[in-house]
Amino acid sequence: MLEYEDNICFGCGQENEIGLKLKLRFDDDTKTAYGEFAAHELLEGSPNIIHSGIVATILDETMITVNKYLEIMAITSELTIRYLQPAFINENLYIRGWFVKKSKRVIENRAEIENEMGKIVARAKGKYIEVDEIPQQE
Repeated sequence: MLEYEDNICFGCGQENEIGLKLKLRFDDDTKTAYGEFAAHELLEGSPNIIHSGIVATILDETMITVNKYLEIMAITSELTIRYLQPAFINENLYIRGWFVKKSKRVIENRAEIENEMGKIVARAKGKYIEVDEIPQQE
């Protein structure tokens, strides 16, 4: 796995007090990242429903995790999301993301979130640009 210090990442940083602290695992055989998440009430958009931006962050972070495990350093260039069902506060959500293809420096991944009832609440397609190093602010 590609490792770089990022303990304050909003999506996965375990030291970010206001972050999601996602803990995702990886299956080498299927090139799939997966995990579980339940959102607390401070992540609410509409009453009792997770804010759509948080859902987008979970999907993006999952696809980024796929890249990390495949030893690809990349940054998000395009994210397309379909919201299919409400994702509720305090509901266990099951997340998975997988590698689709790489052409030159563009990586394409997919991800989805499933609720406790087995229904897909959101799907994403992501494109990521491979970089030699993480860009720094000047």
